[in-house]
Amino acid sequence: MTPEVLELRRLQALVQAWRLLAPLERPQAVYQAVVEAAKASTRAVSVLLFLYRPLEDALELVAAAGLSRDKVGLRLPRGRGISWAVLEGGEPVYLADVRQDPRVVFLSGHPQSGVYLGVPLRNAAGQPIGVLSMDTAGGMGEIPPEERFWIQALAEAAGVVLDRIEALGRAQAEAARAQALLQLSLSLEAARDPLVMAQEALETLLRLTPYHGGALYLFQEGTVRPAVFSGRYPPEFPRLYVEHPVRFGEGLLGHPRLWEGPVYVEDYARFPGALKPYAEMGLRSALLVPLRPEGRRYGVLALGSFGEAVAYRPEDEALLKLVARRLEEALERLFHLRTLKATREAALKALSRVLEYRDLETQGHTERVAELSLRLGERVGFPDLEGLRLGAYFHDLGKLALPDEILRKPASLSTAEWRVVRTHPEVGLEILKSLPFLPKTALNVVLYHHERWDGSGYPRGLKGEAIPLEARIFAVVDVYDALISPRPYKRAWTEEEAKAELRALAGKALDPELVGAFLELI
Repeated sequence: MTPEVLELRRLQALVQAWRLLAPLERPQAVYQAVVEAAKASTRAVSVLLFLYRPLEDALELVAAAGLSRDKVGLRLPRGRGISWAVLEGGEPVYLADVRQDPRVVFLSGHPQSGVYLGVPLRNAAGQPIGVLSMDTAGGMGEIPPEERFWIQALAEAAGVVLDRIEALGRAQAEAARAQALLQLSLSLEAARDPLVMAQEALETLLRLTPYHGGALYLFQEGTVRPAVFSGRYPPEFPRLYVEHPVRFGEGLLGHPRLWEGPVYVEDYARFPGALKPYAEMGLRSALLVPLRPEGRRYGVLALGSFGEAVAYRPEDEALLKLVARRLEEALERLFHLRTLKATREAALKALSRVLEYRDLETQGHTERVAELSLRLGERVGFPDLEGLRLGAYFHDLGKLALPDEILRKPASLSTAEWRVVRTHPEVGLEILKSLPFLPKTALNVVLYHHERWDGSGYPRGLKGEAIPLEARIFAVVDVYDALISPRPYKRAWTEEEAKAELRALAGKALDPELVGAFLELI
């Protein structure tokens, strides 16, 4: 078979694997599809899919077909098994007889002759994240090229698809986190009672972490007493602090490291300074951070579990520290009339980044169009620059509600799919209209930024100056940035090419006067 034919076969296998796996949205569905497709289309006796678990430094068998299908969940520590050689080397490993290689582990417990092929799964950055392997132990001998191509294609497609699913999951989690923190920031700005602030902070933390309950503890006359409880905890638990008050230097709240930063305890009963009544009440895991507005010892923000342990996670500690800092800033505002504008701004930018990640926008698109919108708005004397900036940050918020199969579709959209896409301005307005800090200007940008000067836009088909000025300003900037930015389906246009296109769109899609002002600006 000539090299050209082999390359064609390889590409055909890759296309087939991609078509099989790309539509899947859950990791488990990908695992199962990979091993089933590999088993059905090859002479393999066993097909195994391992993923690397960094926290345990082990390979976990997440799916299997054939003789080892009952071994799913098995973990191989570093160095045990030929799959480690595949992962660490980052290249396929082929063995003509598995019995001749001492690195091979026979999961069935019965060594048998056969051929082995192991292929690494790689993420989008090219890093090995797992291993797909097949063997013919106890069965047929040679693995023909077509079957090798198929296994390699499945591994390549699976690595990219799993990486995409994980990235989307992170983006969605970040979106939920950013929205929760944004709402918390808004609530803290409006609140005038420190205890109400603490209640809001604890409720947000409990939504975003696996802990059961939380509390704010304040220092009063040499003791540490709870001022606010939130979440799930034994009904008798608050009474313990009356019957068995915690004094400075005692228990977990008196931990000597507490004022240096967060403290985590996995099992309170085994903590050297544990107080017996609290241990007997079922207190198990705890994560605490001090509150020090203006540098003074004000209190402790704590999360806890009862009965079952909660494993330490860096993201929980980071979130607790972040929320504690938000609360400290709110307390400082109450004490010293400080505002939380910086907190709100950080949450808005975080949310805008999430929108870019989910829509596969060029990184920094939102911040660039916000800056250019301000410059163009200032040049034409637009009065509400802050509203224009906020509108730029949230202009495509409604795309969060679009299904992935439409938002990420690599081919042209159908008429029905375009109808769904065209709903995103109204969806964005529906999400944002209840936020009290967003002015009408920002909402107009969100709703009308896809209207066209000649009336052919959406969602209302407005024409000319019937389109709000803020939306017309943003539309010019948005089109320009899209033209000069690289996208998966096009190269980045040069500045001169983009300017020429703006001139061509003036009087059609875009306000001609604003196009002229923008071209003078850049």
